[in-house]
Formats: sequence, C-alpha cells, structure tokens
Amino acid sequence: MVAQSPLRGRDLRPSFVQRVLGAPGLLGRHRATLPLWPLAVEQHDLRGYDAVVSSHHAAAHGVLTRADQTHVSYTHSPARYAWDLYPEHVPPRRPAPLKRWTLSRFRRWDHAAAQRVDHFIANSRTVARRIAKAYRRGSTVIHPPVRPLHGGPPRPAGGREGYVVLGRLVPYKNTMAVVEAFRRSHRRLTVIGEGPELARLRAAADPSTRFITDASDDAAAALVGGCRALIFAAEEDFGLVPVEALAAGTPVVALRRGGATESLEEGRSGVFFEEATPGRVAAALDRFEREGVSLDPAGLVAAADRFAPERFRAAVRGFVEDARAEDLAHGPPAWEPRR
Repeated sequence: MVAQSPLRGRDLRPSFVQRVLGAPGLLGRHRATLPLWPLAVEQHDLRGYDAVVSSHHAAAHGVLTRADQTHVSYTHSPARYAWDLYPEHVPPRRPAPLKRWTLSRFRRWDHAAAQRVDHFIANSRTVARRIAKAYRRGSTVIHPPVRPLHGGPPRPAGGREGYVVLGRLVPYKNTMAVVEAFRRSHRRLTVIGEGPELARLRAAADPSTRFITDASDDAAAALVGGCRALIFAAEEDFGLVPVEALAAGTPVVALRRGGATESLEEGRSGVFFEEATPGRVAAALDRFEREGVSLDPAGLVAAADRFAPERFRAAVRGFVEDARAEDLAHGPPAWEPRR
C-alpha cells in the first residue's frame, strides 16, 4: 500500500521551472535548469505571511521577504556541487568553461541570498560548518525527523544473520568498498537499492552477495531488522539510514564522517571505520564481531527516539516562534558577515 503524501491537500504553487523540466530532453536533468533557479524562487509572492520557513539544499533560501517578516531557513546543505564538491563536478583538467561560469555565477547569488535569511537552522553539525564556510553565517542545529522502517518490536540480537547495505548505488556512497570487503571475507551481504553502480558492483561481488533492486518498504524493513548490522560507508549531510536501522534495533558499522558521527555512538550503537576502503571496512567488521555494541535491540530503538518526527516538529515550531518574538521585540538580528 502506498503511503499518503503529507503534502496531500496542501496549497502547492510550483514555479515555472516545473514546466520547463517537462520539456523534451530535460526530464530527470534538473541541474540543467540551474541558471533559472534564482529567478524561480524570487518570483514567489510571500508578502501575506508574518514568518517564512524555507527548506533549502540549493536555492529555496533565496526567496524575497520584507524587512518586517521573519525568514528562517532549514538548511540541508549549501549546494555541494557549487561549493565543497565543485572539484568533483568540474575536475581541474576538464575545460567545461560554460559549467564553470554557471557555477561561479550561482555561488555569487547563493552567498548573496544567504545574507537575506534572518535565522539559519542546520540539519547537522556538518552542515552548520558548511553554512559558516560558504555563507559566513551562524546556525542552530536541529536534526531532521526519521520515521521507523516498521512499527513492530525489534528482533533479538541472537536471531539475526548477515549484513545489509541500503541506499542508492552511486559512487559517493562507497558501496564498492563494502562489496570488496565482503568478497575478501566471504561474509553474507545483502545490497538493497539500485543506481548506475549496480552492474559494476555485481561484477565485483562475492557470489554469495545478494542484490535486491525492487524491495518494498516492508521487505527492506524486514531485511534491516533481521541483519546483524547495517553497513553505512557514505559521508552524508546527516544520513537517515543509520537512524532507520537503530529504530529497527539494528547496530551500524559506519564511516566516521558526516552526520553518522552525530547519530551513532562508538561501542554503544555502532562501530566506525576511518576510511572507505575494503581493508578498513573489513577491520571494523572484525571488531564488531569480536566486541559487538553495548546496547541491546531495545536500547538501539530508544537511541533512535531523539530523532522522532514529533520531537522535530516541536523543535522547529519552538525555534520559529522564538525567532519571530525576538524579531518583533528587537528587530531582525544585527550581524556582520565574517571576513
């Protein structure tokens, strides 16, 4: 059964870019419309609201607001392809003059737009550092909400088998390092997901490794809830999958970077590896199988509760109300960009 969208019945007003993306040759190529994004977000008329909350990972923070309005931006990350991942998207030896010019122009607009925001919320400490670096602005961290994969009780630790990777199969997820680590150790691995790396991963995998590209939500929940540990090798802004695993009573073996360092505790709910290489992954698996984690499945579920949707809603609502009250009492925050 398909879950009902939380946006059902809401007043949705898409920009003209939504129609442009339906044009021949542009379907699924949203970044091709990047030069239009500033115009698209600035066209929205928001004068009828006391407070505006933007959910931003590229351009939504650029909406125009009045001086007497309060604009809070919940930021998932400044656009990484324009900032910290720019060298990966435009390698130094590749000319790509149009792409370089477009991203340079976008960075200038992106930074200027960030100066119009009254208050920033970052979805992790990792993102808070990116906001400070790209925008020279401070922020408050409120972690995003994570819904459990299923609502049943967790399976006891003694009845679990094998390991699971869950997510889109793209290079930055570092799934290849995991697959190679399992090929060397002949441990049981199930990879749930699809993406452009699928063929390469299958070719490199141990014959015992399973690939499931069409798992339903219930099937994925059963696999994550029944494995010994979830393997998470990506550096994510926050990373929902490790928390989904905790909510299923499953510990996580993860790369010690990004949001995973905020949702997991070494030795209690997870085991970390320092680099996404087959050797480091295999060593972390050895350590996990030798030492385990101190929390039992019920304790792991409790550890995930701090990311419950109701806690997120209360935190964001409280932040916006406090920000609005502060702006009404004292005016917008007086701040100077850091040089």
